Amino acid sequence: MASNPCSACKVLKSVCTGECVFAPYFPSTEPEKFDRVHRIFGAENVYKILSNETFSPLQREYAVKALSYEAEARIQDPVTGCVGMSLAYEKILNNLKEQIVSAKNEIVATMGSDK
Repeated sequence: MASNPCSACKVLKSVCTGECVFAPYFPSTEPEKFDRVHRIFGAENVYKILSNETFSPLQREYAVKALSYEAEARIQDPVTGCVGMSLAYEKILNNLKEQIVSAKNEIVATMGSDK
């Protein structure tokens, strides 16, 4: 791996070895992914998560995806992050539900007036 260090080792200016915990999740082809996570959570915190031996590789992969998503949300909206996105989607969903109820009522009113 020394010839092509992962994006974490590039940013941290460290030697990327075969035992690098970052390498499977932060490839050199995706430097922005580690940059975002590092900026929001810090490399040491991410290292602690990835080094946790009780996590399976699949759990680590999910953790990296969650950290990446949350970091992107925090960059877009530093105050509310993912919560803000959830609230926005919930508002859209509620508006759509209201439109469905309104459309159903309109159909009933139209069908009822034809009888």
